[in-house]
Amino acid sequence: MMKKASDKNYPEGIDPEKWEQGHENDVRIGAIEKDGDQMMKVLEDGGMVAVLSGMEIMYTFIYRNQYQCFIHKLDAEEGRRKGWEMNERNRAMLKNLPSAADQLFEIRFKPDMNLMGVMVAAERGIINFLDYIGALPAEDTDFMSWQNKEGE
Repeated sequence: MMKKASDKNYPEGIDPEKWEQGHENDVRIGAIEKDGDQMMKVLEDGGMVAVLSGMEIMYTFIYRNQYQCFIHKLDAEEGRRKGWEMNERNRAMLKNLPSAADQLFEIRFKPDMNLMGVMVAAERGIINFLDYIGALPAEDTDFMSWQNKEGE
């Protein structure tokens, strides 16, 4: 469920209704604490959580009464999907994911939006954010590989 304009903090003197005009179809992203209860609240409120661990990102959300996860390398096109029925065992498993994560991101969107489109938009924003703060993970690089090439 999307937050109402009255639920948000706006700069002083800004009319929340005018602030929201033209942004009804935005995908909103925000970093959240690595907290399982907070993650589950986002999911149960109809949002999505991106779990970043190293170079992999996992998008978690509830769809058709199942926990859904799409996992792939950051900025890669191909990946894999996992789905679990909604029960206490699987809820507890998901609730423990933040302990293995480098970063969590809350993703808010309108319920009728295309989920793949939401994930693509969110990933573009996450990559830009991580790059801006200097925290974009890098592939493992062998900095001594030039020595191997010289010796050949």
